[in-house]
Amino acid sequence: MLSICVPVYNYDARPLVQTLVRQAAALSEPIEVLVYEDGSHPEQQRVNQPLTELPAVRYRALTENTGRASIRNRMARDAQYATLVMLDVDSDPNPNYLRNYLSRPAAATVVVGGTSYFEQPPADPDLYLHWHYGRYREVLAPARRRPRPYLHFQSNNFRVDRQFFLDHPFPEVHSYGHEDTLWGQLLAPAGTHIEYIDNPVTHLGLDRTDVFLAKQRQAVETLKDLRRSHPTLTTRLTIFADRYPRLSQLTEALPEEWLLRYLHRTHSLRALDMLKLKWWITGWALAIGYS
Repeated sequence: MLSICVPVYNYDARPLVQTLVRQAAALSEPIEVLVYEDGSHPEQQRVNQPLTELPAVRYRALTENTGRASIRNRMARDAQYATLVMLDVDSDPNPNYLRNYLSRPAAATVVVGGTSYFEQPPADPDLYLHWHYGRYREVLAPARRRPRPYLHFQSNNFRVDRQFFLDHPFPEVHSYGHEDTLWGQLLAPAGTHIEYIDNPVTHLGLDRTDVFLAKQRQAVETLKDLRRSHPTLTTRLTIFADRYPRLSQLTEALPEEWLLRYLHRTHSLRALDMLKLKWWITGWALAIGYS
């Protein structure tokens, strides 16, 4: 039995939910799909509202945006089945998605399915940086995640025991980024088992370069705030900054405008790393809009 939780913010949820309903119809297990609008615009709510007519779909529209962590915690409380699947709305599940999660032992507390991206780059060049970053930084085979399970947790596609999640809800971070990073690492002291399997969803929601960079900047700021109260919180960025503090400080001398122009032109992930390191070290404001 699965309760699939799909938070929505200004996105057409119909393709994903229709796919989930079709997969569920081919299985004998009871399955429900919770679709919660987290303060979406009324126009977008009107697009998604007909989902209430689909079997086993529970649609709810919240008038205010509560945030990525809060909406998931609310959906977990409202779910009726003992096992949850947390799934981002901008996802395209593989054909055996639900069957693969149902096949895992019930005792597996947290099971992460993974992410994929289309092999071909997007036709719109302004979406290329996000696609390039996702392909080379977010897509990791289960074998690469298992040695450091708490470091590599991602919340866009995972299965979890409902009671465990109610006992260990997401930290309700009220700015963009890293609530899932923190949650995964908070599971480490108790030795909670995180299992990584090959059950990916294709990430469809690519951001234009300026939006993508603004989110990256906000995520760095959120990481700073979280690390003040959780000094052991670790990411690829913090590992490098902690290990090489003097080298990291050299990024202060790099003009942000130059890095942004170079990044827009080349889509270099090394340039993005330097930019994020500069934000981490200096906290300078992001200037975007270069072409």
